[in-house]
Amino acid sequence: MDEPSLGAALRAVGWAEQDVRRYEQLSAYRSRWGAANLDRDERRFLRSAEAALPRRQPSPAPVIGPALGNVPQGCFVALDFETADQGRDSACSIALVRVEKGRIVQREHHLIRPPRRTFQFTSIHGISWLQVSNAPTFGELWPQLAACLEGAHFIAAHNASFDAGVMRACCEQAGLRPPSQPFVCTVQVARRVWNLRPTKLPDVCRHLGLPLQHHDALSDAEACANIVLAAGQDATAG
Repeated sequence: MDEPSLGAALRAVGWAEQDVRRYEQLSAYRSRWGAANLDRDERRFLRSAEAALPRRQPSPAPVIGPALGNVPQGCFVALDFETADQGRDSACSIALVRVEKGRIVQREHHLIRPPRRTFQFTSIHGISWLQVSNAPTFGELWPQLAACLEGAHFIAAHNASFDAGVMRACCEQAGLRPPSQPFVCTVQVARRVWNLRPTKLPDVCRHLGLPLQHHDALSDAEACANIVLAAGQDATAG
């Protein structure tokens, strides 16, 4: 089941609208940042909501990826999506930061016109339908995005299962083949290399002294690139 159908299922069993909305918001947050970053009451609320619903197939675990010690010599792209609604195909913003031999060599940031006018997360990222109504669709942007990804050994993202899912859904909606590179999850990287908890992007950036304008896709993607580079340096030193 996807998130909208779960909300509909909760309504069907008599849940109040305010509780359904709370579930949808918490579920989206969990998908984006992980259950470890929810408090105990929020996790308990999600469990109570899902207990009466059909069991869902777990998402594939995010890939940690290539040996971090090889990062200084390699090429990778850090990526961040912002979405308009619960659907993974609703990307409204994307940023890509390309790194070659330990240096950022390219930055791209694009607004995307999603397939629906529904915007549930404007309060988080500040993007509305009015801002993207004349923007290109994901399919129209794809040649430029694919060029930035060409030759990269992996794609890095913070909570990579979310961004990988958005990539797959947007490619499927546009009739495109998703990129073949594995995704590296910088949440898992931060936990493995520095044993950080919690590992929200602001927490990791604070630990590393990195600037961040959270939920601005380009700022998030550049921070993600710098997390990989810092982890690669520490792995090499270690």
